[in-house]
Amino acid sequence: MIARLSHALTLGLILLALPLAGIGADPERPRIVLAVGGQTTLYYLPLALAARLGYFEEEGLSVEIQDFPGGAKALQALVGGSADVVSGAFEHTIVMQTMAQKLQAFVLQGTNPGLQLGIVAGRAQKYAWPRDLKGMRVGVSAPGSSTHMLVNHLLASVGLTPDDVSIIGVGTGAQAVAAVRSGELDALSSVDPVMTLLENQGLIRIVHETTTVKGAREVFGGSLPAACPYAKKAFVERYPDTVQALTNAIVRSLVWLRTATAEQVAQTVPPEYLLGDRGLYLDAFERVRLTYSSDGRIDPKAVKMSHRVLLEHNQAVRRAPVLFLEQTYTNAFVDKALARFAR
Repeated sequence: MIARLSHALTLGLILLALPLAGIGADPERPRIVLAVGGQTTLYYLPLALAARLGYFEEEGLSVEIQDFPGGAKALQALVGGSADVVSGAFEHTIVMQTMAQKLQAFVLQGTNPGLQLGIVAGRAQKYAWPRDLKGMRVGVSAPGSSTHMLVNHLLASVGLTPDDVSIIGVGTGAQAVAAVRSGELDALSSVDPVMTLLENQGLIRIVHETTTVKGAREVFGGSLPAACPYAKKAFVERYPDTVQALTNAIVRSLVWLRTATAEQVAQTVPPEYLLGDRGLYLDAFERVRLTYSSDGRIDPKAVKMSHRVLLEHNQAVRRAPVLFLEQTYTNAFVDKALARFAR
C-alpha cells in the first residue's frame, strides 16, 4: 500500500513538472519574423508596446519586426515565406481565402479601423460627398492595403469604380506628409498620427473617419475588426505554443493600455514615432485610444460586418461561392491569455 502510494505521489509530481501547452510552455519557434505595414503608426501601437515593454522576450520569443510601406506588402512577405506572422488588417484573412490561402487571425488589436480620408486644403471646400473623389489623385499606404480598401468602399458607395481615381502608394509616415506638401496628392487615406499632423497644419480636411463608433457606422455601417496578428492556418496549428506566446504579449500590451496615460505611451515608443512633435502625438493618441481592443477578442458579428463591407467593393469576395468566415479567426489563444493577464 505504501509502495503504491509512493509511486502515485512520484507520478503526480512528474506530471506537475510537465509544461502545459499554451500555458507557460516554451514556444516551438522562439525566433519569429513578423511583418507589419506601418510600424510607427498608432494603428499598430499594441504591437510596438509589446516589443518596447519586453513582453515578447518574457514569453521566450525573439521577434524580428520587418516594417513595410503598407499592409499589402506585409501580406506578400507572409505569402512568399519571408515572414512567419503579419500584424495587419483583418480583412486580408477574408480576401485571401478567395485565393485558396488559409490565414487565421488570433488576437485583435483594434475594434475600429481608425482609417481616415482627408482632402488637401486647395480642394477641400468643394468636397461634399464621395462622388467628388472622381478624377482625384488619392494617396494610400500601399495599393491593396486597408487604406486603399477605404477608398474603394467610398467609391462603391456612390456607384464609382476604382478606375475613377488614381491611387498612389505613399507609405504611412514622412513620405505621406511630403506627398501632401509637394502637391502630389488631392486626397490622402491614412491613419494617425500622420492625419492629425496634416490636419493641425491646415494641409488637409478630414472628411471621413472610422476612428469613432459614429464614424465607423457612417462609413461602413458598423465597427470592423482592425489590426491583428495573423498567420497561415497551418502555422497556427503546427506551432500553438508560439502563437500563444505572441498572443500573451499582445494581450499584456492591451491590458497595459487600459490605464496608461498619453505621456506614458509617448515615453515608451521610440522617439521617431513622435514625428518631431510630442504634443501632436499625445493629441493623436487621445483621438484614437478608444479604437484599441480592451481584451483582444475577435467579435464574430464584426467579422460578418467585415465580410459585408468587402462584398460591396471587392470583386474576388463577390465571386467566391462559399467563404468559411469561422476559419479566419480564433479566440482560443486570447482566452488563455486573459486567464493569466486580465485584471
